[in-house]
Amino acid sequence: MVSVQNRESMAVDDDHSDDVCVNGDILADGEKMSGTGNAREALIRIKLDLAYCSEKVLNLDHLSMHVASTLNDYEALHTENGSISPDAMKKAFEFGMLSGILDSELKEMDSFMTSLQTEIGNARQKMQLSEHFEISEMEEKLLDAAEALEQSKEQVCAIRIQSAKFERALDFKGKETWNHGDDYFPENGQFSSVNGKWKIQRMEQQRHILQMLEKSLARELDLEKKPSDSRRNEEKVNFKLHLLEHEAYCIEEPMEAIYERLFETENAADILMGTSKQLISRLQILQFNLNGSTQREKEMRSKLQESILKLSDEESALQKMKTSSATLDNSLAQQANSSRVSLKEVVDNYDITNSEAVYLWEKMNLLEEKLRESDIQLQQGQVAIETSQDQNSILHSELTKMENVVENLQEKLVIVESKAEIAEAMCAFFTETNLEFNEELSFIKANGTIKENLLESKLKESNAQLEDAKTSVEAIERQQGFLYAALSDMENLIKDLMVEFSKAESRAESAVTKCSMLTETNLELNEELVHLRGRLECLERLLHQAAEEKMATVKDIGIRTRVITDLVMKLALERERLRIQISELGNKNKSLGEKCWQRKDSIYATSSHELNDNGKEFSFIKSSEESVAQSSTNFQEENSAMLTCSSDMDARASIKDRTGSRPKLETVRSIEARQLNSKYVILAIIVLVPSICAFYIFQLESCPF
Repeated sequence: MVSVQNRESMAVDDDHSDDVCVNGDILADGEKMSGTGNAREALIRIKLDLAYCSEKVLNLDHLSMHVASTLNDYEALHTENGSISPDAMKKAFEFGMLSGILDSELKEMDSFMTSLQTEIGNARQKMQLSEHFEISEMEEKLLDAAEALEQSKEQVCAIRIQSAKFERALDFKGKETWNHGDDYFPENGQFSSVNGKWKIQRMEQQRHILQMLEKSLARELDLEKKPSDSRRNEEKVNFKLHLLEHEAYCIEEPMEAIYERLFETENAADILMGTSKQLISRLQILQFNLNGSTQREKEMRSKLQESILKLSDEESALQKMKTSSATLDNSLAQQANSSRVSLKEVVDNYDITNSEAVYLWEKMNLLEEKLRESDIQLQQGQVAIETSQDQNSILHSELTKMENVVENLQEKLVIVESKAEIAEAMCAFFTETNLEFNEELSFIKANGTIKENLLESKLKESNAQLEDAKTSVEAIERQQGFLYAALSDMENLIKDLMVEFSKAESRAESAVTKCSMLTETNLELNEELVHLRGRLECLERLLHQAAEEKMATVKDIGIRTRVITDLVMKLALERERLRIQISELGNKNKSLGEKCWQRKDSIYATSSHELNDNGKEFSFIKSSEESVAQSSTNFQEENSAMLTCSSDMDARASIKDRTGSRPKLETVRSIEARQLNSKYVILAIIVLVPSICAFYIFQLESCPF
């Protein structure tokens, strides 16, 4: 027994040394990764650590379940025997050992998770500092890793809570066991020390076994994941190469379209250059014609100025001639006046100066001839002025024509200049577009080279990743040999665990049967509950319908009571009106009776003719009374008949005995009013009784208690 324990302790020490070496290798690898600063390697390492962490958490969960099953076995043995048995002691010892292993593993897991969290933070910082085109994908992967780490932390917290419960149960059961054990081992002090050593060795052995299991599982996961990762990387690289080839093929088509557009633009530029040259030649011809037209215009203007100067000279000569003709006219008029005066003198002195008269007549004829000549010269000057004015108008018309021609030429020149500017702008635009196309072509060529460089860099990275994957696969294959040896050792432990698992399955089957029975009973109860809920809903619907019907009846009763009250009010008003009419008719009857009483003596003295007249008056009174009675008793015909009979009797009594007519009429009217009042009251009471009864019944139904 002691030799076996020593061998187990040595094996535990060897395994512990192996764990230390593995942890040292992990730290060395981490230092290398931080030194190189390769984000992709850091991400792969984080993925592997997360896989290890998740597998470790799963193993811890299984271990906690095993601890719980051992606790249940111990409690079952303790309750069955009532005293401490060797099996119970063994189970208690196993429970304590497993709970201790679980606690230590949880502590190691916490430290590992904190280191992994710091590693994720460092990787994020490195990615933020680095500039790479795949940085977003790597950040998303890091976020996913952080979320997975948080989930594993939550699972570890739940396992820690369960471990604390196990420790409390261990403390409680240990005290109880050793209190009973004082009677069982009263004087044996060596058993406690041997038991403690055996417990420690057993705990270390179990811990070593669990660590080996975890290592083997982690290595298997690494072996499974690394080839798959390398294949994925190869597929990604191939896919990216295919995409780049497709992009290059897609770029060729727009390049061809761009070349076609460049060729078209060059042809259009050549055509526009030819058209612009033609327009420039036409523009030069038009400028030459314009220069000739401007010279002609200058010549015409010089001629026009000369003609204007001639006209001004002619006008000045004409004005001079007009002034001279005016002076001649004045002088001739003066001479004519003087000649007339002298003629008168000559006539007076005819006899004296006959010879002088002939001379004067001759002189006067000469002056008349001069006057005629001056008139002819004046007419000739006017004709010359008219001809000069015609020439001036002709020159003005020619000048306006030339100005119109000049304006047309200027407009044509402006149009040609605008066309030339448009052509120059088009040439500039096409030259700019040609430059832009050349720039785009150069840019596309540069992009093609950049993409080729990127593809080459990606290929280099993928090749490096493939080499790393190959090296990792080789290392994994080396580690597989060690793992198979560990697996052979673990199979024996798994067999023992399978035996315990079969026991747990039997217990689980019993629990499943109990659960099935409970589920069947629960289903039956649920069916009954659904049935009762359906009945309750039906009853609630019926109650709701009854309440709605009650509310409808209450509303109907309220409406009918309102109608009845309105009818009662109308009847009361009608009764008051009839009472007033009856009182007025009574007053009229009283006044008529008084009149008849006053004319008593005269009526007896008169003839039958007067009696007939009086009878007509009383018949009129009777008819008025009958009409009043009929209007006051529309609801009851018997009362109207009684009133007509009483009115007939009163009329007859008034004919026979006029002394008693007044009190009889008063009594008749008072009886009629009382009859109407009592009848209306009874009618109102009869109408209100059913509504009150219905309201009382509704109150009883709504409040049965």
